[in-house]
Amino acid sequence: MKKDAIRQIRLLEMLSEKKRLDIRTVVEALSISEATARRLFTDLEKSGKLIRTHGGIQAAPEIAPDYSFRLSSVLHTPEKNAIGAAAARHVNSGDRIYLDSGTTVLKMADALASRIRHGEVSGISIVTNSLSCMDNLSELTEVILTGGIIRPERRDICGPLAEKNLSLYHFDKAFLGADAISANGDLLTTDDRTAIMNEMVIRNSGTVFILADSSKFGSKAFVTYSNLKKIKAIVISDENISTKNRSELCAVNIKAEIVAVQQ
Repeated sequence: MKKDAIRQIRLLEMLSEKKRLDIRTVVEALSISEATARRLFTDLEKSGKLIRTHGGIQAAPEIAPDYSFRLSSVLHTPEKNAIGAAAARHVNSGDRIYLDSGTTVLKMADALASRIRHGEVSGISIVTNSLSCMDNLSELTEVILTGGIIRPERRDICGPLAEKNLSLYHFDKAFLGADAISANGDLLTTDDRTAIMNEMVIRNSGTVFILADSSKFGSKAFVTYSNLKKIKAIVISDENISTKNRSELCAVNIKAEIVAVQQ
């Protein structure tokens, strides 16, 4: 993805959270010049994504919060690749697993597909609400979609039907992402529907793996779906996690697997 496209995605994600931004905030957040910021403003105003104001911009009335998946898919890629590969190694032949729809879990699905193709594991049953994971794995092993309402911006499925169907299944292992992990171990996501589904999966799973690159620690999100101290979980993260964050995990006796990153 080109640099300008990434900047536009990041800018619109900021707008979906703040609704109004001044040019200085944008310049500092994106590490760009004022001239580049004004060009971004102009391009996005022409496409109806925002409204120019004196000294800044504000969200257009119909701005859609549909940029998180696309932005996330191009950020921290080496870290996510390493975490995904490590997570896939925890899957054994005959396992019944759940995969959620995050971009780091998608990297795990890629690595698991490779293991299946090479004959390292077989007979795996997968339940997922991820359209992307379904694309990668459905030709290689049994994949069950939860059903429900498609969210194109997240490449997943949610809603009452998905929740009803999900309640029927029990998993040996579940692989979940997190939009943020707080200092006290709260696992957070951006919306209620995702939180409800993750809570259900945790209740019905033997072991839960939380796949979270180091940028997720200390970040902010909207809804808490669980706490690491209350569940049987293994956190898989990358070597760039700070000493402070590692200490926080140790302080609440959380089992963590820290993986090396290849740039």
